[in-house]
Amino acid sequence: MADEKKPIDWPSIRSDWSQSDKSIRWLADWYQVSESAIRKKAKQEGWPDRPEKARKPVRTSDAPRTEPVMMAGVDATDPEQIVGKGHNLIFRLLDELDATTTHHTQLAEMIEAHEEDPRRRAAMMKAIELPGRANVIKALATAFKTWNEAQAPEGKKAQRQANAEKVAAAGRFAPRGGPKLAVNNG
Repeated sequence: MADEKKPIDWPSIRSDWSQSDKSIRWLADWYQVSESAIRKKAKQEGWPDRPEKARKPVRTSDAPRTEPVMMAGVDATDPEQIVGKGHNLIFRLLDELDATTTHHTQLAEMIEAHEEDPRRRAAMMKAIELPGRANVIKALATAFKTWNEAQAPEGKKAQRQANAEKVAAAGRFAPRGGPKLAVNNG
């Protein structure tokens, strides 16, 4: 048997159309009506223009953004901040993995003693077992490698060359300086 169609609350949609700064897409989702149905009804009945704020497009041009894009408290346009946040996350996950590995026996005993649902107990035990932890460390190593590669602006060959030059600039393999002149002006 087909579901009974709910009547559309056109008076409320019209009120929100003229008074709210919500987008037409938001109104369509909220009232469970298609965007085209709202536009069609507005045109048929001559609804007033939308508030100015609701009609503004998300981006006015194809020009690149000038303001920073903040995601998770980090400027998403700054690679150094992204890499720094990634490193912090990886280190926190490594600490969590260390705690799980260190206290594995106690965790297993707590799960066995306090979890009554056998499916959930099995899933929790699987999460703290060695293969699960090994997969976590493998994923973290891959993530760390990716973050470090993303941080480097040049290729691997240029990185190796820069590292070699840095090592060669100091220590026993540093190039020798030119001759020093000893002048006696006395």
